[in-house]
Amino acid sequence: MAERRHADVLVIGAGATGAIASLVLGEAGLDVVCLEQGGWVQPDDHPHYSPDWEWQRQQRWNANINARHGDGDYPVETNSSNVLMWNAIGGSTNVYGAIWPRYRPSDFKKGVEHGLAPDWPITYEDVAPYYERADRLVGVSGLEGNPAMPPHGPYPTPQLPLRRSSRRLIEAFDRLGWHWWPLPAGVISEDYDGRPACNGCNNCSAGCARGSMSKFSLSVWPKALAAGVELRPYAQVERIEKGRDGLATGAVYVDRMTGQRHEQTADVVVLAGNGVGSPWLLLASDNLANGSDQVGRNLLHHTLTSVDIWVDEQVDTHMGYVGSLLGMEFAETDTSRGFVNGFNFNCATGGHAGWQSLGILSQRAAPWGADHHRWFRERFDRGIGVFAIGDDLPSPTNRITLSDTARDDLGRPAPALFYEPGENDRRMMRFQLERLEEIARACNAVDYQLNDYCDEKGVYRTPAWHLLGTCRMGADPEHSVVNGVNQSWDVPNLYIVDGSTFATGGVVNPTPTVCALALRAAENLRDQFRERRKATKASVA
Repeated sequence: MAERRHADVLVIGAGATGAIASLVLGEAGLDVVCLEQGGWVQPDDHPHYSPDWEWQRQQRWNANINARHGDGDYPVETNSSNVLMWNAIGGSTNVYGAIWPRYRPSDFKKGVEHGLAPDWPITYEDVAPYYERADRLVGVSGLEGNPAMPPHGPYPTPQLPLRRSSRRLIEAFDRLGWHWWPLPAGVISEDYDGRPACNGCNNCSAGCARGSMSKFSLSVWPKALAAGVELRPYAQVERIEKGRDGLATGAVYVDRMTGQRHEQTADVVVLAGNGVGSPWLLLASDNLANGSDQVGRNLLHHTLTSVDIWVDEQVDTHMGYVGSLLGMEFAETDTSRGFVNGFNFNCATGGHAGWQSLGILSQRAAPWGADHHRWFRERFDRGIGVFAIGDDLPSPTNRITLSDTARDDLGRPAPALFYEPGENDRRMMRFQLERLEEIARACNAVDYQLNDYCDEKGVYRTPAWHLLGTCRMGADPEHSVVNGVNQSWDVPNLYIVDGSTFATGGVVNPTPTVCALALRAAENLRDQFRERRKATKASVA
Protein backbone atom coordinates (compact mmCIF):
# COMPACT_ATOMS: atom_id res chain seq x y z
CA MET A 1 0.00 0.00 0.00
CA ALA A 2 1.46 3.32 -1.08
CA GLU A 3 1.48 6.27 1.32
CA ARG A 4 0.76 9.75 0.04
CA ARG A 5 2.07 13.00 1.52
CA HIS A 6 0.55 14.04 4.83
CA ALA A 7 -2.16 16.73 4.59
CA ASP A 8 -3.63 19.18 7.04
CA VAL A 9 -7.16 18.13 6.10
CA LEU A 10 -8.56 15.14 4.25
CA VAL A 11 -12.04 15.68 2.78
CA ILE A 12 -13.96 12.56 1.74
CA GLY A 13 -16.56 13.34 -0.92
CA ALA A 14 -16.58 16.07 -3.56
CA GLY A 15 -20.27 16.92 -3.57
CA ALA A 16 -21.76 20.22 -2.41
CA THR A 17 -20.51 20.06 1.18
CA GLY A 18 -17.12 18.59 0.30
CA ALA A 19 -16.65 21.40 -2.20
CA ILE A 20 -17.57 24.09 0.34
CA ALA A 21 -15.34 22.64 3.07
CA SER A 22 -12.44 22.29 0.62
CA LEU A 23 -12.87 25.87 -0.58
CA VAL A 24 -12.96 27.43 2.90
CA LEU A 25 -10.00 25.45 4.19
CA GLY A 26 -7.99 25.82 0.99
CA GLU A 27 -8.46 29.59 0.96
CA ALA A 28 -7.15 29.64 4.54
CA GLY A 29 -3.84 28.29 3.27
CA LEU A 30 -4.30 24.75 4.60
CA ASP A 31 -3.04 21.71 2.70
CA VAL A 32 -6.30 20.04 1.67
CA VAL A 33 -6.74 16.75 -0.19
CA CYS A 34 -10.23 15.70 -1.35
CA LEU A 35 -11.00 12.11 -2.38
CA GLU A 36 -13.98 11.43 -4.65
CA GLN A 37 -15.20 8.00 -5.73
CA GLY A 38 -16.58 9.27 -9.03
CA GLY A 39 -15.17 11.49 -11.74
CA TRP A 40 -15.90 14.74 -13.53
CA VAL A 41 -19.26 15.18 -15.26
CA GLN A 42 -18.64 17.14 -18.44
CA PRO A 43 -21.31 19.35 -20.04
CA ASP A 44 -21.71 17.02 -23.02
CA ASP A 45 -22.18 14.05 -20.68
CA HIS A 46 -25.63 15.42 -19.82
CA PRO A 47 -28.56 14.14 -21.90
CA HIS A 48 -29.39 17.66 -23.12
CA TYR A 49 -27.52 17.31 -26.41
CA SER A 50 -29.06 13.98 -27.50
CA PRO A 51 -32.29 13.54 -29.48
CA ASP A 52 -33.42 10.82 -27.03
CA TRP A 53 -32.57 12.88 -23.97
CA GLU A 54 -35.81 12.09 -22.14
CA TRP A 55 -35.14 8.36 -22.49
CA GLN A 56 -31.58 8.88 -21.27
CA ARG A 57 -32.93 10.80 -18.28
CA GLN A 58 -34.80 7.64 -17.26
CA GLN A 59 -31.84 5.35 -17.94
CA ARG A 60 -28.18 6.38 -17.62
CA TRP A 61 -29.12 9.71 -16.01
CA ASN A 62 -31.67 8.32 -13.58
CA ALA A 63 -31.19 9.95 -10.19
CA ASN A 64 -31.86 6.60 -8.47
CA ILE A 65 -28.47 4.99 -7.84
CA ASN A 66 -29.98 1.50 -8.11
CA ALA A 67 -31.51 2.22 -11.50
CA ARG A 68 -28.51 4.01 -12.99
CA HIS A 69 -25.50 1.73 -12.22
CA GLY A 70 -23.18 4.51 -13.34
CA ASP A 71 -19.52 5.22 -12.96
CA GLY A 72 -18.67 5.53 -9.27
CA ASP A 73 -21.97 4.06 -8.04
CA TYR A 74 -22.41 1.34 -5.45
CA PRO A 75 -25.51 -0.76 -4.65
CA VAL A 76 -27.88 0.30 -1.89
CA GLU A 77 -30.15 -2.44 -0.59
CA THR A 78 -33.55 -0.96 0.25
CA ASN A 79 -36.98 -2.06 1.41
CA SER A 80 -38.91 0.71 -0.30
CA SER A 81 -36.95 3.74 -1.45
CA ASN A 82 -35.64 5.15 -4.68
CA VAL A 83 -32.19 6.16 -3.47
CA LEU A 84 -31.52 9.44 -5.22
CA MET A 85 -27.85 10.44 -5.13
CA TRP A 86 -24.92 10.86 -7.48
CA ASN A 87 -21.28 9.93 -6.86
CA ALA A 88 -19.15 12.37 -8.84
CA ILE A 89 -17.43 15.71 -8.51
CA GLY A 90 -20.29 18.02 -7.61
CA GLY A 91 -22.23 15.07 -6.16
CA SER A 92 -25.99 15.24 -6.47
CA THR A 93 -25.85 18.81 -7.78
CA ASN A 94 -25.35 17.04 -11.13
CA VAL A 95 -28.98 15.95 -11.00
CA TYR A 96 -30.84 17.88 -8.26
CA GLY A 97 -33.60 20.47 -8.59
CA ALA A 98 -31.78 23.32 -6.74
CA ILE A 99 -34.90 24.26 -4.76
CA TRP A 100 -33.54 26.73 -2.21
CA PRO A 101 -35.83 27.64 0.74
CA ARG A 102 -34.43 27.98 4.25
CA TYR A 103 -35.49 26.14 7.36
CA ARG A 104 -37.73 28.12 9.72
CA PRO A 105 -36.77 28.98 13.33
CA SER A 106 -39.21 26.35 14.64
CA ASP A 107 -37.46 23.61 12.64
CA PHE A 108 -34.57 23.78 15.10
CA LYS A 109 -36.83 23.56 18.19
CA LYS A 110 -39.01 20.46 17.91
CA GLY A 111 -38.12 19.34 21.43
CA VAL A 112 -39.60 22.55 22.80
CA GLU A 113 -42.50 22.47 20.35
CA HIS A 114 -43.79 18.96 20.99
CA GLY A 115 -41.01 16.75 22.39
CA LEU A 116 -41.42 13.98 19.79
CA ALA A 117 -38.22 15.02 18.02
CA PRO A 118 -35.05 16.57 19.44
CA ASP A 119 -34.02 20.18 19.50
CA TRP A 120 -30.98 21.02 17.45
CA PRO A 121 -28.04 22.28 19.57
CA ILE A 122 -28.09 25.41 17.39
CA THR A 123 -30.76 27.92 16.37
CA TYR A 124 -31.92 29.57 13.18
CA GLU A 125 -30.10 32.70 14.30
CA ASP A 126 -26.84 30.74 14.51
CA VAL A 127 -27.26 29.58 10.91
CA ALA A 128 -28.74 32.75 9.33
CA PRO A 129 -25.44 34.48 8.42
CA TYR A 130 -24.22 31.29 6.77
CA TYR A 131 -27.41 31.07 4.72
CA GLU A 132 -26.54 34.54 3.41
CA ARG A 133 -22.95 33.58 2.54
CA ALA A 134 -23.94 30.27 0.97
CA ASP A 135 -26.53 32.10 -1.17
CA ARG A 136 -23.82 34.41 -2.49
CA LEU A 137 -21.42 31.56 -3.14
CA VAL A 138 -23.99 29.55 -5.07
CA GLY A 139 -25.77 32.43 -6.75
CA VAL A 140 -29.40 32.10 -5.63
CA SER A 141 -32.39 33.72 -7.31
CA GLY A 142 -35.46 34.74 -5.37
CA LEU A 143 -37.64 37.44 -3.90
CA GLU A 144 -37.00 38.61 -0.34
CA GLY A 145 -39.87 39.49 1.98
CA ASN A 146 -41.60 36.12 2.39
CA PRO A 147 -43.99 36.79 5.31
CA ALA A 148 -43.67 33.17 6.50
CA MET A 149 -39.93 33.63 7.13
CA PRO A 150 -37.73 35.93 9.22
CA PRO A 151 -36.52 38.98 7.27
CA HIS A 152 -33.24 38.63 5.42
CA GLY A 153 -31.33 40.47 2.71
CA PRO A 154 -31.96 40.33 -1.04
CA TYR A 155 -30.95 37.27 -3.01
CA PRO A 156 -27.90 37.58 -5.27
CA THR A 157 -30.07 37.49 -8.43
CA PRO A 158 -33.76 38.39 -8.96
CA GLN A 159 -36.51 35.79 -8.93
CA LEU A 160 -36.95 33.63 -12.01
CA PRO A 161 -39.92 34.44 -14.28
CA LEU A 162 -43.31 33.08 -13.24
CA ARG A 163 -45.01 31.22 -16.09
CA ARG A 164 -48.70 30.84 -16.75
CA SER A 165 -48.74 27.60 -14.74
CA SER A 166 -47.57 29.58 -11.70
CA ARG A 167 -50.24 32.21 -12.21
CA ARG A 168 -52.93 29.52 -12.40
CA LEU A 169 -51.70 28.18 -9.06
CA ILE A 170 -51.52 31.67 -7.55
CA GLU A 171 -55.20 32.15 -8.38
CA ALA A 172 -55.96 28.81 -6.69
CA PHE A 173 -53.99 29.63 -3.54
CA ASP A 174 -55.66 33.06 -3.38
CA ARG A 175 -59.11 31.45 -3.67
CA LEU A 176 -58.22 29.21 -0.73
CA GLY A 177 -56.68 32.09 1.23
CA TRP A 178 -53.39 30.20 1.58
CA HIS A 179 -49.81 31.43 1.70
CA TRP A 180 -47.68 31.27 -1.47
CA TRP A 181 -44.36 32.78 -2.50
CA PRO A 182 -42.05 32.58 -5.53
CA LEU A 183 -39.68 29.67 -5.02
CA PRO A 184 -36.05 30.62 -4.31
CA ALA A 185 -33.71 28.57 -6.46
CA GLY A 186 -30.03 27.77 -6.79
CA VAL A 187 -30.43 28.97 -10.37
CA ILE A 188 -29.12 32.32 -11.55
CA SER A 189 -31.65 34.53 -13.30
CA GLU A 190 -28.91 36.76 -14.72
CA ASP A 191 -25.24 36.25 -15.53
CA TYR A 192 -23.36 35.73 -12.27
CA ASP A 193 -19.81 34.91 -11.26
CA GLY A 194 -18.80 33.89 -14.80
CA ARG A 195 -21.82 31.65 -15.36
CA PRO A 196 -24.67 32.31 -17.83
CA ALA A 197 -28.23 33.04 -16.74
CA CYS A 198 -30.91 30.34 -16.95
CA ASN A 199 -32.26 30.02 -20.50
CA GLY A 200 -35.53 28.39 -19.44
CA CYS A 201 -34.96 25.08 -21.24
CA ASN A 202 -36.85 23.16 -18.49
CA ASN A 203 -34.47 20.20 -18.57
CA CYS A 204 -33.55 20.81 -14.92
CA SER A 205 -34.29 17.19 -13.99
CA ALA A 206 -31.15 16.14 -15.89
CA GLY A 207 -28.96 18.69 -14.13
CA CYS A 208 -27.65 21.79 -15.85
CA ALA A 209 -24.93 21.42 -18.44
CA ARG A 210 -24.51 25.24 -18.57
CA GLY A 211 -24.07 25.72 -14.84
CA SER A 212 -26.96 28.18 -14.61
CA MET A 213 -28.37 25.85 -12.02
CA SER A 214 -25.55 25.74 -9.51
CA LYS A 215 -23.69 22.59 -10.42
CA PHE A 216 -20.88 22.69 -7.89
CA SER A 217 -18.28 21.33 -10.30
CA LEU A 218 -18.77 24.61 -12.19
CA SER A 219 -19.65 27.05 -9.39
CA VAL A 220 -17.53 26.08 -6.36
CA TRP A 221 -14.86 23.59 -7.36
CA PRO A 222 -13.01 25.95 -9.74
CA LYS A 223 -12.50 28.32 -6.77
CA ALA A 224 -11.34 25.50 -4.50
CA LEU A 225 -8.84 24.26 -7.09
CA ALA A 226 -7.56 27.81 -7.58
CA ALA A 227 -7.02 27.97 -3.80
CA GLY A 228 -4.66 24.99 -4.04
CA VAL A 229 -6.94 22.12 -3.01
CA GLU A 230 -5.84 18.76 -4.44
CA LEU A 231 -8.84 16.88 -5.80
CA ARG A 232 -8.38 13.18 -6.59
CA PRO A 233 -11.23 11.69 -8.62
CA TYR A 234 -11.81 7.93 -8.87
CA ALA A 235 -10.50 7.54 -5.31
CA GLN A 236 -12.73 4.96 -3.61
CA VAL A 237 -12.34 5.24 0.15
CA GLU A 238 -12.28 1.83 1.77
CA ARG A 239 -12.09 2.85 5.43
CA ILE A 240 -11.18 5.69 7.76
CA GLU A 241 -8.20 4.82 9.94
CA LYS A 242 -7.90 5.53 13.67
CA GLY A 243 -4.77 5.67 15.84
CA ARG A 244 -4.19 4.32 19.33
CA ASP A 245 -5.02 7.73 20.74
CA GLY A 246 -8.53 7.47 19.33
CA LEU A 247 -8.00 10.15 16.69
CA ALA A 248 -8.57 9.67 12.98
CA THR A 249 -5.29 9.36 11.10
CA GLY A 250 -6.64 9.46 7.54
CA ALA A 251 -8.11 6.95 5.11
CA VAL A 252 -7.23 4.00 2.91
CA TYR A 253 -8.54 4.29 -0.63
CA VAL A 254 -8.32 2.48 -3.94
CA ASP A 255 -7.35 4.32 -7.11
CA ARG A 256 -10.09 3.02 -9.39
CA MET A 257 -8.00 3.77 -12.48
CA THR A 258 -5.03 1.63 -11.42
CA GLY A 259 -6.45 -0.65 -8.70
CA GLN A 260 -3.65 0.42 -6.34
CA ARG A 261 -4.32 1.02 -2.64
CA HIS A 262 -3.08 4.20 -0.99
CA GLU A 263 -3.10 5.59 2.50
CA GLN A 264 -3.77 9.30 2.86
CA THR A 265 -2.92 10.67 6.30
CA ALA A 266 -4.12 14.00 7.68
CA ASP A 267 -4.47 15.96 10.90
CA VAL A 268 -8.24 16.25 10.41
CA VAL A 269 -10.75 14.18 8.41
CA VAL A 270 -13.90 15.82 7.02
CA LEU A 271 -16.56 13.35 5.90
CA ALA A 272 -19.01 14.54 3.24
CA GLY A 273 -20.57 11.34 1.93
CA ASN A 274 -24.34 12.13 2.27
CA GLY A 275 -26.98 10.46 4.44
CA VAL A 276 -26.18 7.01 3.08
CA GLY A 277 -22.47 7.19 2.31
CA SER A 278 -21.29 8.73 5.58
CA PRO A 279 -22.89 6.26 8.00
CA TRP A 280 -21.97 3.40 5.67
CA LEU A 281 -18.28 4.36 5.71
CA LEU A 282 -18.28 4.80 9.50
CA LEU A 283 -19.92 1.42 10.03
CA ALA A 284 -17.49 -0.17 7.57
CA SER A 285 -14.58 1.44 9.46
CA ASP A 286 -15.02 -0.80 12.52
CA ASN A 287 -18.07 1.11 13.75
CA LEU A 288 -16.14 4.37 13.99
CA ALA A 289 -17.61 7.32 15.96
CA ASN A 290 -20.55 5.21 17.11
CA GLY A 291 -20.35 5.19 20.90
CA SER A 292 -23.93 6.46 20.94
CA ASP A 293 -25.21 3.69 18.62
CA GLN A 294 -26.79 6.49 16.57
CA VAL A 295 -24.68 6.11 13.40
CA GLY A 296 -27.08 5.07 10.66
CA ARG A 297 -30.21 5.57 12.76
CA ASN A 298 -33.01 8.18 12.45
CA LEU A 299 -33.08 8.21 8.64
CA LEU A 300 -35.36 11.00 7.41
CA HIS A 301 -36.87 11.21 3.92
CA HIS A 302 -39.80 13.65 4.41
CA THR A 303 -43.42 12.58 4.09
CA LEU A 304 -44.16 13.01 0.42
CA THR A 305 -47.44 13.11 -1.48
CA SER A 306 -48.37 14.90 -4.69
CA VAL A 307 -51.03 15.72 -7.23
CA ASP A 308 -50.98 15.90 -11.02
CA ILE A 309 -53.39 18.61 -12.21
CA TRP A 310 -54.65 19.16 -15.77
CA VAL A 311 -56.39 22.40 -16.70
CA ASP A 312 -58.35 23.69 -19.67
CA GLU A 313 -55.68 25.91 -21.21
CA GLN A 314 -52.03 25.84 -22.19
CA VAL A 315 -49.94 27.09 -19.27
CA ASP A 316 -46.32 26.95 -20.58
CA THR A 317 -45.59 24.03 -18.31
CA HIS A 318 -42.75 22.78 -20.56
CA MET A 319 -40.85 26.07 -20.21
CA GLY A 320 -38.64 27.70 -17.59
CA TYR A 321 -37.22 26.47 -14.30
CA VAL A 322 -38.74 23.23 -13.01
CA GLY A 323 -39.93 24.87 -9.77
CA SER A 324 -42.35 27.76 -9.43
CA LEU A 325 -44.01 28.45 -6.06
CA LEU A 326 -43.85 27.29 -2.48
CA GLY A 327 -46.76 27.37 -0.06
CA MET A 328 -46.19 27.36 3.71
CA GLU A 329 -49.78 27.59 4.93
CA PHE A 330 -49.44 24.32 6.89
CA ALA A 331 -45.75 24.47 7.78
CA GLU A 332 -46.17 24.89 11.53
CA THR A 333 -47.56 22.36 14.00
CA ASP A 334 -51.30 22.53 14.71
CA THR A 335 -52.31 19.49 16.75
CA SER A 336 -56.00 20.02 15.90
CA ARG A 337 -55.12 18.46 12.53
CA GLY A 338 -54.37 15.17 14.30
CA PHE A 339 -50.58 15.17 14.06
CA VAL A 340 -47.49 17.15 14.99
CA ASN A 341 -45.16 18.88 12.53
CA GLY A 342 -46.22 20.42 9.24
CA PHE A 343 -45.61 20.40 5.53
CA ASN A 344 -44.83 22.63 2.58
CA PHE A 345 -46.16 22.76 -0.98
CA ASN A 346 -43.61 22.72 -3.79
CA CYS A 347 -45.17 23.58 -7.13
CA ALA A 348 -43.53 22.21 -10.27
CA THR A 349 -43.79 22.60 -14.01
CA GLY A 350 -44.84 19.62 -16.10
CA GLY A 351 -41.71 18.94 -18.12
CA HIS A 352 -41.37 18.15 -21.79
CA ALA A 353 -43.38 15.79 -23.99
CA GLY A 354 -41.95 12.50 -22.75
CA TRP A 355 -42.23 13.38 -19.07
CA GLN A 356 -45.79 14.61 -19.49
CA SER A 357 -46.75 11.49 -21.44
CA LEU A 358 -45.35 9.26 -18.67
CA GLY A 359 -47.19 11.19 -15.95
CA ILE A 360 -45.66 14.26 -14.33
CA LEU A 361 -45.58 12.89 -10.78
CA SER A 362 -47.92 9.89 -10.76
CA GLN A 363 -46.41 7.92 -13.67
CA ARG A 364 -49.95 7.45 -14.93
CA ALA A 365 -48.94 7.17 -18.55
CA ALA A 366 -50.79 8.38 -21.61
CA PRO A 367 -52.56 5.60 -23.55
CA TRP A 368 -50.87 3.97 -26.51
CA GLY A 369 -52.51 3.48 -29.86
CA ALA A 370 -55.41 5.40 -31.31
CA ASP A 371 -56.09 7.41 -28.14
CA HIS A 372 -52.55 8.71 -27.74
CA HIS A 373 -52.84 11.67 -30.12
CA ARG A 374 -56.17 12.70 -28.63
CA TRP A 375 -54.72 12.49 -25.13
CA PHE A 376 -51.70 14.54 -26.19
CA ARG A 377 -53.80 17.26 -27.79
CA GLU A 378 -55.91 17.53 -24.64
CA ARG A 379 -53.13 17.21 -22.05
CA PHE A 380 -49.79 18.45 -23.36
CA ASP A 381 -48.73 21.80 -21.84
CA ARG A 382 -51.79 21.75 -19.58
CA GLY A 383 -50.36 19.82 -16.63
CA ILE A 384 -49.17 21.17 -13.29
CA GLY A 385 -47.54 19.26 -10.44
CA VAL A 386 -47.70 20.01 -6.71
CA PHE A 387 -45.75 18.15 -4.03
CA ALA A 388 -46.56 18.20 -0.33
CA ILE A 389 -43.33 17.70 1.63
CA GLY A 390 -43.69 17.05 5.35
CA ASP A 391 -41.43 16.87 8.39
CA ASP A 392 -41.28 13.17 9.28
CA LEU A 393 -40.52 12.19 12.85
CA PRO A 394 -37.11 10.58 13.40
CA SER A 395 -37.24 6.89 14.28
CA PRO A 396 -34.25 4.77 15.32
CA THR A 397 -35.58 1.85 13.26
CA ASN A 398 -35.38 3.88 10.05
CA ARG A 399 -31.73 3.44 9.37
CA ILE A 400 -28.67 2.54 7.32
CA THR A 401 -26.94 -0.73 8.22
CA LEU A 402 -24.48 -3.08 6.52
CA SER A 403 -26.13 -5.56 4.17
CA ASP A 404 -25.89 -9.29 4.86
CA THR A 405 -25.93 -10.09 1.14
CA ALA A 406 -25.10 -7.17 -1.16
CA ARG A 407 -21.46 -6.21 -1.74
CA ASP A 408 -19.73 -3.29 -3.41
CA ASP A 409 -16.93 -3.80 -5.91
CA LEU A 410 -14.33 -3.91 -3.09
CA GLY A 411 -16.19 -6.83 -1.54
CA ARG A 412 -17.44 -4.82 1.44
CA PRO A 413 -21.02 -5.16 2.72
CA ALA A 414 -23.09 -2.57 0.86
CA PRO A 415 -25.33 -0.14 2.71
CA ALA A 416 -28.81 -1.41 3.50
CA LEU A 417 -31.59 1.18 3.84
CA PHE A 418 -34.80 0.63 5.77
CA TYR A 419 -37.52 3.27 5.94
CA GLU A 420 -41.22 3.37 6.66
CA PRO A 421 -43.31 6.31 7.87
CA GLY A 422 -44.74 6.19 11.37
CA GLU A 423 -48.37 6.70 12.31
CA ASN A 424 -47.94 10.46 12.82
CA ASP A 425 -46.37 10.69 9.37
CA ARG A 426 -49.22 8.72 7.78
CA ARG A 427 -51.84 10.95 9.38
CA MET A 428 -49.98 13.93 7.95
CA MET A 429 -49.91 12.31 4.51
CA ARG A 430 -53.68 11.75 4.55
CA PHE A 431 -54.19 15.40 5.51
CA GLN A 432 -51.78 16.46 2.73
CA LEU A 433 -53.77 14.55 0.12
CA GLU A 434 -56.99 16.30 1.19
CA ARG A 435 -55.30 19.69 0.81
CA LEU A 436 -53.79 18.75 -2.56
CA GLU A 437 -57.26 17.85 -3.76
CA GLU A 438 -58.45 21.29 -2.64
CA ILE A 439 -55.69 22.89 -4.72
CA ALA A 440 -56.71 20.88 -7.78
CA ARG A 441 -60.34 21.95 -7.41
CA ALA A 442 -59.36 25.57 -6.80
CA CYS A 443 -57.40 25.39 -10.09
CA ASN A 444 -60.66 24.37 -11.81
CA ALA A 445 -58.90 21.19 -12.91
CA VAL A 446 -60.46 19.17 -15.70
CA ASP A 447 -58.72 16.13 -14.17
CA TYR A 448 -56.31 15.38 -11.35
CA GLN A 449 -54.44 12.41 -9.91
CA LEU A 450 -53.54 12.16 -6.22
CA ASN A 451 -50.37 10.24 -5.43
CA ASP A 452 -49.60 8.77 -2.02
CA TYR A 453 -46.67 6.59 -3.24
CA CYS A 454 -48.05 3.56 -1.40
CA ASP A 455 -48.36 0.24 -3.22
CA GLU A 456 -51.32 -2.12 -3.06
CA LYS A 457 -49.99 -3.56 0.22
CA GLY A 458 -49.66 -0.11 1.80
CA VAL A 459 -45.85 -0.06 1.56
CA TYR A 460 -44.62 3.50 1.11
CA ARG A 461 -42.51 3.54 -2.07
CA THR A 462 -41.10 6.98 -1.50
CA PRO A 463 -39.02 8.76 -4.15
CA ALA A 464 -36.78 9.56 -1.15
CA TRP A 465 -34.47 12.10 -2.68
CA HIS A 466 -33.66 13.56 0.76
CA LEU A 467 -31.29 11.41 2.83
CA LEU A 468 -30.98 12.98 6.27
CA GLY A 469 -30.46 12.34 9.97
CA THR A 470 -28.21 9.26 10.04
CA CYS A 471 -25.30 10.91 11.94
CA ARG A 472 -27.34 13.47 13.73
CA MET A 473 -26.23 16.58 15.56
CA GLY A 474 -27.03 16.96 19.24
CA ALA A 475 -26.23 18.52 22.60
CA ASP A 476 -24.73 15.40 24.19
CA PRO A 477 -22.73 12.34 23.07
CA GLU A 478 -25.30 9.85 24.35
CA HIS A 479 -28.00 10.72 21.81
CA SER A 480 -26.09 12.09 18.82
CA VAL A 481 -23.02 11.58 16.64
CA VAL A 482 -21.70 15.14 16.24
CA ASN A 483 -21.87 18.35 18.24
CA GLY A 484 -23.14 21.77 17.17
CA VAL A 485 -20.15 22.44 14.89
CA ASN A 486 -20.36 19.02 13.17
CA GLN A 487 -17.48 17.55 15.20
CA SER A 488 -17.61 13.88 16.20
CA TRP A 489 -18.10 13.35 19.92
CA ASP A 490 -16.02 10.16 19.86
CA VAL A 491 -13.29 11.14 17.38
CA PRO A 492 -12.54 14.86 17.93
CA ASN A 493 -10.60 15.37 14.69
CA LEU A 494 -13.40 13.90 12.57
CA TYR A 495 -16.06 16.23 11.17
CA ILE A 496 -19.23 15.23 9.28
CA VAL A 497 -20.62 18.01 7.11
CA ASP A 498 -23.48 16.56 5.03
CA GLY A 499 -27.22 16.08 5.54
CA SER A 500 -26.67 13.05 7.75
CA THR A 501 -26.10 15.48 10.65
CA PHE A 502 -29.65 16.89 10.58
CA ALA A 503 -31.57 16.41 13.82
CA THR A 504 -34.93 16.94 12.09
CA GLY A 505 -35.91 17.16 8.44
CA GLY A 506 -37.97 20.36 8.17
CA VAL A 507 -40.66 20.89 5.55
CA VAL A 508 -38.47 22.09 2.69
CA ASN A 509 -35.66 20.81 0.50
CA PRO A 510 -32.50 20.59 2.62
CA THR A 511 -29.72 21.72 0.27
CA PRO A 512 -29.58 25.38 1.45
CA THR A 513 -29.30 24.25 5.06
CA VAL A 514 -26.78 21.53 4.15
CA CYS A 515 -24.61 24.17 2.47
CA ALA A 516 -24.98 26.73 5.28
CA LEU A 517 -24.05 24.18 7.95
CA ALA A 518 -21.05 22.95 5.93
CA LEU A 519 -19.86 26.53 5.57
CA ARG A 520 -20.30 27.12 9.30
CA ALA A 521 -18.44 23.93 10.24
CA ALA A 522 -15.60 24.64 7.81
CA GLU A 523 -15.12 28.19 9.06
CA ASN A 524 -15.07 26.92 12.65
CA LEU A 525 -12.43 24.34 11.72
CA ARG A 526 -10.42 26.97 9.84
CA ASP A 527 -10.42 29.19 12.93
CA GLN A 528 -9.27 26.29 15.09
CA PHE A 529 -6.28 25.76 12.81
CA ARG A 530 -5.46 29.47 13.02
CA GLU A 531 -5.62 29.46 16.81
CA ARG A 532 -3.50 26.33 17.01
CA ARG A 533 -0.83 27.85 14.78
CA LYS A 534 -0.83 31.07 16.80
CA ALA A 535 -0.35 29.04 19.96
CA THR A 536 2.49 27.07 18.37
CA LYS A 537 4.26 30.26 17.26
CA ALA A 538 3.83 31.78 20.72
CA SER A 539 5.32 28.72 22.45
CA VAL A 540 8.29 28.69 20.08
CA ALA A 541 8.91 32.41 20.67
